[in-house]
Amino acid sequence: MPLPISDDVQEPQPSKGRPPRYRIAPAGRADYQAVKALVKARTSWMRDQGFATDPVEPPVLSHLRAGVMAGAQVWVLYEGTLLRGAAVTSTSPTVDLQWHQDPNSESLWLHDMYTDPDAHDAPGRWMTWWLSQHYCSSLAYVFAALCDEVLARKFARDHVMELHPTEDQVRPFLLRRRTAPAPRLHTAVASAVPPPAAPARLRR
Repeated sequence: MPLPISDDVQEPQPSKGRPPRYRIAPAGRADYQAVKALVKARTSWMRDQGFATDPVEPPVLSHLRAGVMAGAQVWVLYEGTLLRGAAVTSTSPTVDLQWHQDPNSESLWLHDMYTDPDAHDAPGRWMTWWLSQHYCSSLAYVFAALCDEVLARKFARDHVMELHPTEDQVRPFLLRRRTAPAPRLHTAVASAVPPPAAPARLRR
């Protein structure tokens, strides 16, 4: 089982007055060029490492260029002025599986994520952890589905997620993390986005 998110944060508590290292926010069209450069850098890194890359435009770019599709959200993670990560999330599963959860609850799916290959702090994990606590009052899990086993195992280790091989023909490696509060996460990741309201069925 994944660790409670409050135990995942390994950075020391910031000294008084020190701002959080990262800032996460919904992406806008002004972020497009920075996200495009990030995708190019990460794709080049993956090719250099021998990983397969998809020749089509990734969702994180297509959503920003054409406008985010209904139900989807593009997020960006900045360290100062440096873009460290970008991801697309929605409640629509990327694979047709029922392994995951209580059928009466929804989950958040990571449809696409790119991070800065020059960053040394695995910035994608901070996005996953922040999303896990941001949606803890309204959604049950955060999911991702990957096609490469090596990448899936690395993603599971860095993001502290369960990894389950499946029979899906396209993305056979499913990752899951239960959402949970993270009382200390705001010391490392700042955001002005209020959490979504909890559905009535989760407030009972």
